[in-house]
Amino acid sequence: MVSLQVTGVKGVPATGVTAVVMNVTAVNPTGSGHIIVYPDGRPLPNVSNLNYEAGNIVANLVTVPVVNGKVDLRNSAGDVDLIADVTGYYGDSGSTYSPTTPVRLLDTRNGVGARAGAVSGGGVVSMRVTGLEGVPVSGVTAVVLNVTVTEPTADGHLIVYPHGTDRPGVSNLNFTAGQTRANLVVVPVVDGRVTFFNNWGDTHVIADLSGYFTA
Repeated sequence: MVSLQVTGVKGVPATGVTAVVMNVTAVNPTGSGHIIVYPDGRPLPNVSNLNYEAGNIVANLVTVPVVNGKVDLRNSAGDVDLIADVTGYYGDSGSTYSPTTPVRLLDTRNGVGARAGAVSGGGVVSMRVTGLEGVPVSGVTAVVLNVTVTEPTADGHLIVYPHGTDRPGVSNLNFTAGQTRANLVVVPVVDGRVTFFNNWGDTHVIADLSGYFTA
């Protein structure tokens, strides 16, 4: 079990945080198993957040309450390296979440979202999210997307980040050649857009909107 300090670290306030949103990745597992992420010091829940097989790299977005400024991560079996990337947090006040009926904003297989054709290695796709499918034109701070890669020609990863900002050194999806893989992503919106970066090979990218945050 790993007890991870999340408050007072990397821009997360030291007090007033009720929950964090983390992209948790399992790397180099020696066997099949699962990861449970839960509030620090609380009883271990009978559910899993990630399920993996030996040699897989698997990521999933997790929203977990914070207790004592920490969250706990437990591995069920074998050995595995864990990566936890904080993408946001909940506090006593802040943005309001508005769910939407899931709708597709980007599909490079058929040109949805003004992009047709696979994204090449090192390629970037900028996608508008505001003013579309019920998302307000202004006041949107972040969107929630179910992002899928399909038909990748090589092993790689996808990074989703705010438009016009420096690309972070973390990934949202990790995939192998020929694999279709999805993950939920919460990403801040800048200039009404978000950006997708594919690090290697060619892959199609799909993004389905499921909600947005407003100030």
